[in-house]
Amino acid sequence: MDWNDYKALCDSPWMFSRWMLEQTMEVLSGAPHLATGLRRALEGAPLDRPADHRGGTATDMLEVVLGAEEARSIHKLVLDAVDAKLTTSGTKSRGLGGFAEAWGEYVGYVVGEATKMGQASKVVTNLIDAFNANDLDRIMEHFSADAVYHNIPVAPVSGLEAIRGVVQGFMGMASKVDWQLHNLAETASGAVLTERVDRFLINGKWLELPVMGTFEVAAGKITAWRDYFDMNQFQSQLQG
Repeated sequence: MDWNDYKALCDSPWMFSRWMLEQTMEVLSGAPHLATGLRRALEGAPLDRPADHRGGTATDMLEVVLGAEEARSIHKLVLDAVDAKLTTSGTKSRGLGGFAEAWGEYVGYVVGEATKMGQASKVVTNLIDAFNANDLDRIMEHFSADAVYHNIPVAPVSGLEAIRGVVQGFMGMASKVDWQLHNLAETASGAVLTERVDRFLINGKWLELPVMGTFEVAAGKITAWRDYFDMNQFQSQLQG
């Protein structure tokens, strides 16, 4: 890794030095339940260094992954320690200068990511609501102009016109639709993962299809949608 890339990553709000994490652990000595995430970070692999980096292990840069409430709680305890002019084994001569700022930046990052993730999930749940309302126009409002839709057993299609044609094809067979969402997860990049049972009322009979779906969301629109299911399972129900 070159120095420019290394410095850029080190400046990210989710990266902390081993030294700062260890000193923060001392601040959290009275709240051991909050130290779990930091301990996990300390046990992880540090960021790769440039070849001519000469710092010791205390300068290792480590990624911290915490929830918003956990991050807020740590930030508050650090603020309290700063106000009380407390120090740790490694900060007796300098105090906790910079600790509150670093944890404050981290809280801002985590809260921002949580907000972004919530918005992407909402797009997907709104899409499912539109399917259950059997409203094709409303369904199509959720896609970007260049979106790609891939029912994995068949060829992918791209663009609103092509996606509309595919959706209209399978929706047109059913008099009612009932997509049941069992589990939903989301990544920081805006990918939403769903475990569903898609139900279609066709000729008076409910057909059920277990589906795993992946939705990529950007700027409030679905840019890619991939569904994984057993086509034979669906066709056997149609013929049965």
